[in-house]
Amino acid sequence: MKTKLDTVIDPRRCHIGFRTPVDAATGCSTLRGKCPTRFLLVLVVCLIISGMLHSSLASAGEIEYRIVPYLWTAGIDADIGPPDRTTSADVSFGDYIQFLDIGAAFIFEAIGEKWSFHSDVMWVKLSESIELPVATADFENEQLILEFVVGFRPQGWKGIRILGGGRYIKMDTTIEFRNGFKVEIGQEWIDPLVGLEWRPRRGKWEFLIEGDIGGGVNADFTWAFMLGGAYHFNDHYGVEAGYRFMDIDFEDSEFVFDGRLEGLQIGMIFKF
Repeated sequence: MKTKLDTVIDPRRCHIGFRTPVDAATGCSTLRGKCPTRFLLVLVVCLIISGMLHSSLASAGEIEYRIVPYLWTAGIDADIGPPDRTTSADVSFGDYIQFLDIGAAFIFEAIGEKWSFHSDVMWVKLSESIELPVATADFENEQLILEFVVGFRPQGWKGIRILGGGRYIKMDTTIEFRNGFKVEIGQEWIDPLVGLEWRPRRGKWEFLIEGDIGGGVNADFTWAFMLGGAYHFNDHYGVEAGYRFMDIDFEDSEFVFDGRLEGLQIGMIFKF
């Protein structure tokens, strides 16, 4: 019996279980990221930057802090896998909901007159039983995207900020066959990004146009944009919605991700 996850793992292009490097001790594929400490390094860098920026923001005047839990109804259209054995993934948000085990997404912002700090965390874990030409298998996928961005508004640039920061991405896929054979494919990487943000405020309404480009260190190229708006009920609560797009082109000797994520994003704003 086929499931919608057949659109994720295309049997015509996927040859998992053949010519896959396997660790003799564990029986698992060796096609994984080689730097498990990168995520901790990213967190440390974020804490250092936020601490430095807090001093700059505090000295420049009043700071508005925001926490925004959100839902990004993103679909994915990409080629994923080892370089010579990629498989096509074309999954709608509706498919994601069916396969979703757990997930979390939120934004933290500290906004001052000139300086701002923005961090965005999105984590999801998916799973499903699928049928491949060779056997029935259990599929599990985990995705983590972490962004940390510093913004600066030059003198005379009303509502416009220059952005600079980084984007950390981790993607892991595990396919375990009923006979006990397991394949683990994935990678993690981090790249710098630069961009612009225009965020004018009109009474209780706030509008947002934001775009960035990145890559060149690990990924070949990335670019993203967000078009949206927010309505502030009072000094403590608000809602926001918009359209978010992210294109990622990453390839190394072990893993390829070439595709995009896009969809409507809706969030609740908590200010303090």
